[in-house]
Amino acid sequence: MDNGKNAVAERQVVIVGAGNAGLCAGIAALQAGATAVTVLEAAPKQLRGGNSSLTRTMRFSWPGSPFIATLLREADNGRADEIVDGRSGYTDEQYLCDWLAVSGDQVDVALIESIIRRSTDTITWMRDFGQRWAPRPTPLPGDVPIVLDGGGQSLQDRNFDRFEQLGGTVFYDSAVTVFEKTADDRYLLHGSGPAFPMLADALVLASAGFEANTRLRERHLGVEWRDVKLRGVPFNEGAPLAAAIGIGADTAGNWEKCHTTPQGVNLPDHMLPGQMHKSHGLARYAFPLGVVVNREGRRFFDESGGYSNLTYVTLGQKIQEQPGKIAFQIFDDKVVSAGALPKGYVGDPASVSVSSLEEGARRLGIDAANLTAEVQRLHAGQAEKRLDTPPFLFVPVVCGLTFTYGGLSVTPDAEVRGGGEPISGLYAAGVIVGGLYDQGYPGGTGLMAGAVLGRAAGTSAARHAIRSREGEARVGTVAG
Repeated sequence: MDNGKNAVAERQVVIVGAGNAGLCAGIAALQAGATAVTVLEAAPKQLRGGNSSLTRTMRFSWPGSPFIATLLREADNGRADEIVDGRSGYTDEQYLCDWLAVSGDQVDVALIESIIRRSTDTITWMRDFGQRWAPRPTPLPGDVPIVLDGGGQSLQDRNFDRFEQLGGTVFYDSAVTVFEKTADDRYLLHGSGPAFPMLADALVLASAGFEANTRLRERHLGVEWRDVKLRGVPFNEGAPLAAAIGIGADTAGNWEKCHTTPQGVNLPDHMLPGQMHKSHGLARYAFPLGVVVNREGRRFFDESGGYSNLTYVTLGQKIQEQPGKIAFQIFDDKVVSAGALPKGYVGDPASVSVSSLEEGARRLGIDAANLTAEVQRLHAGQAEKRLDTPPFLFVPVVCGLTFTYGGLSVTPDAEVRGGGEPISGLYAAGVIVGGLYDQGYPGGTGLMAGAVLGRAAGTSAARHAIRSREGEARVGTVAG
């Protein structure tokens, strides 16, 4: 097949995006029998990995201590017994309750339930193809007790290794700009780079949302999000998402909300793969141990409303609404001297340690009278929130945007819907999928949903491609 310029490369399964969801799709497609599987990645090879490379937590159901011990069996850390001791597990019901309590109920509950039901089995599948876990080094209350060994960077290195060992290929510097459905029910993709044009029997979209697109952020999230700093990579422009909508895909989710978190004020304009430790060092998730106020000295968020890994995204969203788009986390010496704060807090050059609340307010431009009044109200109503032991640590924080919530409507088998019905041969996984989050985000669910739906998408895409080729062979035999 030739378009007059470049020969068209033909593949059984093409996956757009090389994050965790996309690579899980590729591994699953190859395991399901597809032999020509290609991943198209917009980033150059030296910057591969996507947002997945910057994280480390997957939230999954687990039946009890033996399951966690099994996941830790490869970790030479001596802490396995300590981690699993006395832990009774995390049920599907608890998981769903946490998810809906944070996200709100204006979500695709059936899809979320299907992800949760498959989470334990998917973790086992990932372990079997080489993923490894380790005890969380400095857990905060409510944290998942284990994290990916080596974090997201190692997760992605292992994903790439397994995908390529199975025979998959990756094209880098290959951003998909548009695609179309052909008369013979395949997908013709166009974009930048030598990989294009490319023809796919089945197409999996795992290319994230539109978080790196200034114009789309302003259009959907509002003008105040135009210049927000990205906690993730700068490659997620949203073109494959727009292309899917252009051929009739249904949308889902809250297009006016996004995943944001409190970050140190030295957060750069965006992060890059390879900067996982820098990214974690900028996280400011210990706010339940202190008090959060804005520049006016007003407390605009209930720090004790839940564990930080269930409320940190809500705080990030609210920071963006505050005067100057900045907030301040304040801790007294009871917290600091106990060593309860992560290292990033104590070493933050923007933080100040002062002998009085008034001095901290003066140095950071906070309304001192309002701050003092807020703290007095807290002392009267919440004994556990007392700020009464100097010195006080003031930590300025800003909002960092990770990904957007609006996306495509999919079935539990990761089929993209159009007009309410699955579009033949088109699948999606990762945060390009809408309907998972509305108001907030429970920590660790993004990687988990990406893995579950990636596995489903790859398996479904491979089966579709194999059936298509078998159908062509039968037609050819009859015609002959």
